[in-house]
Formats: sequence, structure tokens, C-alpha cells
Amino acid sequence: MSIKLSTLLDDFCDFIADRVVSGVADSGSTTTLVDAALNIYGDGHFEDYYIYITSGNAKGDVRRIQTFTKASGTVEPYVDFSAAIAAGNTYQIKKTNTQDAKDAINDAIVSIYPKLFRKIVFESLGLSLLTSNASSGQKNVIVADATLFFAGQGVTIADDNASEDATIDSINATTNTLTMEDNLTNAYTTAANAKVTADSGHYFNLGATIGQARVAGVFVRPDSTSKRMPFTECEVIQSLDGDRQLYFPASKSVDDQTWIIEAKAKLEAVSDPDDTITLEDRRVKLLYAEVAYHFFHRQANLVSAGDQRRLRALALDYRDQVGTTFRNLWMAKPVERADLPDA
Repeated sequence: MSIKLSTLLDDFCDFIADRVVSGVADSGSTTTLVDAALNIYGDGHFEDYYIYITSGNAKGDVRRIQTFTKASGTVEPYVDFSAAIAAGNTYQIKKTNTQDAKDAINDAIVSIYPKLFRKIVFESLGLSLLTSNASSGQKNVIVADATLFFAGQGVTIADDNASEDATIDSINATTNTLTMEDNLTNAYTTAANAKVTADSGHYFNLGATIGQARVAGVFVRPDSTSKRMPFTECEVIQSLDGDRQLYFPASKSVDDQTWIIEAKAKLEAVSDPDDTITLEDRRVKLLYAEVAYHFFHRQANLVSAGDQRRLRALALDYRDQVGTTFRNLWMAKPVERADLPDA
């Protein structure tokens, strides 16, 4: 699932039993945030808590609260907001130092990769738009980049109106022409977004240049052997149609016809409240446990020696939880057993 940073921070505080108050401002300025709904709390209740602005011109601001006035529901930070708070701006108030929590989330994303990896499934391993119309009854299709394909490869030719499966017989790299084994049964036009897409689960050309986004590790199987070979330098891109495609920036001395088995992409850092990470549901608790480890280690740097020992012990407890949670992810599901009659 896709999770916003603001949600990560909110749920992380729940995970460590911190108190979170979320709300919407009625009004404000660079020095105040006013929300009448906060008048259920007493004067001074939120002093030295942290307020995190999650929308509006001051979005992303983290400020420590100096005073809180019950009657008007007014929060005043020690340091002015970067822009005036306006009606409708959303916020979170919590005891946790939000900036430390944000840093701990990004530390955790790095430190337990690949436990948090996002597996990339390649629905199609090469895609190129047609640069000219292709008539029915002919074998030739001219594409933008013929290097994405190879002779003998299975492909799908499609536009907004029709589609068909085909097999490439030969390629002219100079003219970017793909010649199919059989004549086309349909006509395809550039006006209808005609394209050729390599079949998933088959082979594609390692020389294809089609992406910018870094992938941390890809496992491939050369055509000539069943041995898995890791390539750590590669790129991946997702097209507007959702097709994921691969690019190796340097030539590889292996069979050009290579089958992608799987790719692992690390999660990206988050900084803006609306930044997201994509994470399997079952790995969320694993992330929060690792975040707690980094968070309490950070807190230990700001306190007395006695509190340092307490906070570092707490951090190590969460690190143990990381290990336990990760092991549980891979345990077999329990099998129900029928009750046996007494002998």
C-alpha cells in the first residue's frame, strides 16, 4: 500500500504509545495557530509538545510549542512558522520530536533494506511507440527504438482500437523497422497511440536505454544457462500505461537475450508530508519497529547519562522486535489439526 509521510508519523506515534492530536486550523498567523476544537484541553496542556503543519503555505514546518491558551484554542510556537497559518490548514500535535521521527523513518528505510524491499514485477520488458502508421496485410512496423527488441521475440502490437500478438522475424536497427513473421491482421495508427510491447516472462535486449530510476538489485538468467547472475547497475522506468521496463547503462558481456526474474527497488526517502512510500501491509510493523530503534537512539544523545542507558535499552528492545517481526514474516502459516479422540 502507499503511505504518506504524515500518516507514517501519525501511526508511528501510535506504535510507540505517543499521543497525537490532529486537527484543522480555524485561523492563524506566522506566530499562532487557532483551532477552537482544542479548547477541551487545559491552559498550557501542549507546552513543549511539537506541532507539525501538514498542509498550506507552512506545510512541513515542525515547531516546539511555547504556550497554549484554552479559551481560544491558540497554539504559539517558540519559533515563528515559515508562512502564515490559514483556515483549513491541517496539523498534528504530539510529544514526539517530529523532525527526529522523520529522520528516524528515513534512517530505517536505509538500514533495513532489503527487508523492506519493493519487488518489481515486470509486466512487459520493452515498449516502443510506432513512429508511422502500419497497414493491415504488411509485416513491417516502424518504432521509435528497435533496440528494445530482438529477432524471435514475442510481442503485442496495439493501439486504442485493436491489438494482436506477433513474433519478430528480423530487425533493421538503422530504420527502426521490426519485421514480423506474419502479416498484420489490423491497421495501427500513431494518432491512436500505436505501440509494440514485448511479452512478459520472455527475453529482451540488454542494450535497451529506457529509464532513469535506480534499482538496487536485479536478478537475471542468461538464455544459455540456468545460473542466476546479479546485476547491481541498472535502471527501471514505469510508463504512463504502467509498463515497467529495464535499462542497463553499461554493456554486459552476457547473452543479449536475458530473462528478468525479479528486481528489488529500495524505498525512497520522504520529507514532504505528502511524500509516499509503497510498502506491503505485512511489512509496516517491521518498519515502525526499526524507526523506533533509530528514534530512541537519537533521543539518547540529548539527555543525561542515566536516561541515555534507559533510552538505548528501549532502542535495543525495538531492534529485537525487528528481528522477531522479520522472522515471523517467513514462518509457515499454522495448520489446523482435528481433535483426536482419547485413546
